[in-house]
Formats: sequence, structure tokens, C-alpha cells
Amino acid sequence: MKRKILFWIFGVSYVFLLCWAFAPVRQTIKLSVLSLFGAARSKFSAVPEDIYLSTFQPHAELIPVSMNEPLQPRFDVIEFHGHLFADRFGDPPADLAEQLKKGRIRYFVDLALFTSTLKDYQKLVEKTKQENVIHFVGFNWKHLRDGQSEDFGQAMARDLEELAKAGVRGVKLWKNFGLIEKTKDGKLLSMEDPRLDPVWDVCAKYKLLVAIHTADPPAFFRPVNQFNERFDELGRRPEWSFDSPDVPTLDDVLAQRDRLFKRRKDVTFVALHFGELAHDLKRAAALLDGNPNVHLDIAQRIDELGRQPFATRDFLIKYQDRILFGTDGLPDYKKIKIYWRFLETTDEYFDYYPVGGNRKGVWKIYGVHLPDSVLKKLYYNNAARLLRLQ
Repeated sequence: MKRKILFWIFGVSYVFLLCWAFAPVRQTIKLSVLSLFGAARSKFSAVPEDIYLSTFQPHAELIPVSMNEPLQPRFDVIEFHGHLFADRFGDPPADLAEQLKKGRIRYFVDLALFTSTLKDYQKLVEKTKQENVIHFVGFNWKHLRDGQSEDFGQAMARDLEELAKAGVRGVKLWKNFGLIEKTKDGKLLSMEDPRLDPVWDVCAKYKLLVAIHTADPPAFFRPVNQFNERFDELGRRPEWSFDSPDVPTLDDVLAQRDRLFKRRKDVTFVALHFGELAHDLKRAAALLDGNPNVHLDIAQRIDELGRQPFATRDFLIKYQDRILFGTDGLPDYKKIKIYWRFLETTDEYFDYYPVGGNRKGVWKIYGVHLPDSVLKKLYYNNAARLLRLQ
């Protein structure tokens, strides 16, 4: 008799636990019990407990006190961080001039990192035919990959000097420098490799501005798991993850870069994407304080900066002579409007990306409402000075 009772208890418990594993059953039991005590409605429907993060697109119920979406920036702009990629991906947009005018962009800096020879540069200029587009070029990594000589730095320097003599104003370096490019012996090329000194010498001699994208936000170097605040983005783009023992850590690669800044004080650098430090303004301040030859741009980092608007506003005002405007990519009116809103307004809790754009993490940003005197420098004057346009 006791065995039968135990068997039935075990059986009922097993069935109960099995049913409890399903959310609709679990919720029905819970709500039914609560309704008996008047703590829940007698009629109810099950609520999903889990959804895919990629489908989570919450609509904020907050009704903002102020809603300002500038249709144009308050002042003319130099887009310092643009890309046309005409040399690799086809012709520039047919409406480029119209888009520049719409955004009050007086000059557009095309960071054409794939253009690394005089022949390619001449083709690019011929394709663009836009007087207010300034093309930067890249280092010719082909000399490193060919592995024909230890003098790859000299060969790269010769190509760059030809470009400088042709009127090029600057160089774009991507994160392959420090994270991907390897020498012919299979070792990762250090950003401090002395064999590159001839290239830096050319930059110094011709006052070439070096725009350098070194890494990505910290989340890209961390495990892609439930603790990663950009799991949503990295789940869609796993190739962006640098969480690998074969890759230097974020701190390691930034330390290499910072030592390069100090060693080559005769070269002016713009550390793109806020120097990869938009998440850590104390460290960004230390970078600028210790390196008077370094500037920052804000391209693709208002999502980080807008999360701490008070500290960001103080930072941008304090370092107002060292910050450049940039958005990264083609002139995109829907995207660039959000940058104006971030810089110019006191708006609260708004999306840092346009409808249908790339969501990096599930958060919103706030405007920093910069004074006009700072806006003029950030939008135009700082870049004009560095590009020798005034």
C-alpha cells in the first residue's frame, strides 16, 4: 500500500514538474491560484517569458518634454570620417553633391584606405570630380604581404611620397594595422615596428594627417555571451568579434598605438571613433593630455557618448580644440540628423540610430547641447585647421 502511494506521489510529481516546464501551463497554474485570492484577474492569457533578442524592438512609452530634430546643423560642417569607396565598390553616388548640400557639408573627407598607389588615386579623383571631396589614402600593405624584402617600409614610403607630392593631405589606417597584418614570417606586425619609420618620416615631412582606426569597443574583445552588452549586434555579425587567443587584447593594441603616438610626436594623428575610448572618458582625457599631436573624432560613437551626457558635455567643452565631426560612411541624412540632435539639443532618451539602422545595444541616448562656440570648432574649424583649409 505504501509503495502504491509513493508510486502515485512520484508519478503525479513527475507529471506536474513536466507540465511546469512549459510557460503557458506554469503561468496558468500561478494565475489561477492568485485569482482565488483576488490577486489576479479571473480571465487571463499566457504571456511569453522568452523572445529572441533580435526581435526585441521595444517602443518607449516615455513622452518627452522636448523633441527637437534639427533639419540642418546650426553651422557648416566638415565630414571628417566619410567613405565613398569608389576605388573598390563602384562609382560615387550620383546625388553626392545634393546630399552634401542637404547636410551643409562644405568638405567631405573620403577615407579611401584601399587607395595606396598614385595610379589608383588618380583614378579615384577622376571618378569623383567633386572639388569639396578630400581623399585620404592608405598604406600599401601589398609590399608587406608580398614578402619579397625586409625593406617593405621603404617600398611603402616610396608609394606614399608619390601620393603626397600629388597633393594628398592625409592617410587612413584601419584596424588591420595591429590586429591582422602579418610579416612574411607569419608574425603579427607591431604598430611600433621600426621598419615602418620611413613611412612615418614621409607623413612628418609632408604634414600628412594620419586618421587611425585601431580597434573596436571593449565588448568586441569579450566573450559573446549573456554578459556582453552588445550580444545583439555580435550575434548578427560574429565576424566582428575579437575574442580569440590569436588576437591582441584591447589594452595591448591601444598601448602599442599610444606608444606610437608618443614616439612620433612629429606626426599629427586623429584617433578615429573617439580613440576607442568613448566608454572611458577618463582614459580618453589622459590620451589627449599626454599627446598634444592627437585628436579624436566622434564617428559611430554617439551611442557611447550619449549614455553619459553630462560627463560628455564637460569633456567636449574642455577639449573643444581637439574633437572632429564625423559619422562614418556615405552622406546619410537620416543618420546625420541624429548627430546634430545629439550635439545641439537637450533632448532625452532617443535612438542613436535611424529607423532600420544598426542597433548596437538596447539603450538610448541624450543630447549634450553644446554652446555655439564649441559647435563651430567641432563641426568645422578644427578639421579646417588640420587639413590646412584656412
